[in-house]
Amino acid sequence: MSQESLKENPILAAENIQKAFGDNKVLKGVSLSVARGEVVTLIGASGSGKSTFLRCLNLLEMPQHGALAIGRHRFAFGEGQCGPDRAQLALLRRDVGMVFQHFNLFPHMSVLDNVIEGPVQVKNMAKAEAREFGRDLLAKVGLADKADSFPGKLSGGQKQRVAIARALAMKPDVMLFDEVTSALDPELVSEVLAVIRNLVSEGMTMILVTHEMAFAADVSTRVGFMSEGVMAEIGAAADVIGRPQNPRLAAFLSRFHRAAV
Repeated sequence: MSQESLKENPILAAENIQKAFGDNKVLKGVSLSVARGEVVTLIGASGSGKSTFLRCLNLLEMPQHGALAIGRHRFAFGEGQCGPDRAQLALLRRDVGMVFQHFNLFPHMSVLDNVIEGPVQVKNMAKAEAREFGRDLLAKVGLADKADSFPGKLSGGQKQRVAIARALAMKPDVMLFDEVTSALDPELVSEVLAVIRNLVSEGMTMILVTHEMAFAADVSTRVGFMSEGVMAEIGAAADVIGRPQNPRLAAFLSRFHRAAV
């Protein structure tokens, strides 16, 4: 996708996002523009700021400087700017789905009830309609037979697929995935990645944080390498992963090459 199309039709535009926790400047001015249908993967060492940046995109972490536009939503941060109120945050999170490393399912609810809680409570969808919609989503993630099960009876990979279905139930414009396979046993990773791969094929706009380099190279429109709170390199997946220009990126990727040997 050309840079011109990104500038003309971004569904998400983050500009100079800065975030500090006390004296620790985690984000030092990160910008990213994403077109509808793009898949952008953020890579980098632990502590580089990638997960914090992702959380800033749906304002789970509030930036201290910069600007953010996602779909119909516009926010500015910094001195003299009023932060978003609760209503604005609620509207944003209807349109931006997020799946975390840990599943955060309601243990006392069935799988189906976990999935439809948002549409029923937030979007006032009729319960019967929501249940039909929820069953379709569970079929989409390969869990049609688990609708009446409870989270405690599921494997980690199954729980993560329920979490993805729950996020999709809000029909978001953008999906954010934060290290969604890092808490899983290795044999369960592929089933979660297969669900994400299907979403890619359907044209879902996504931003992912992951250490699954082969997967990132395969599905991403672009890959961004974050280091020490900045976007140190970003470009086509084949270039960033296959032909890195930044020495820090080359050193980071060499760890994965050594592990694969």
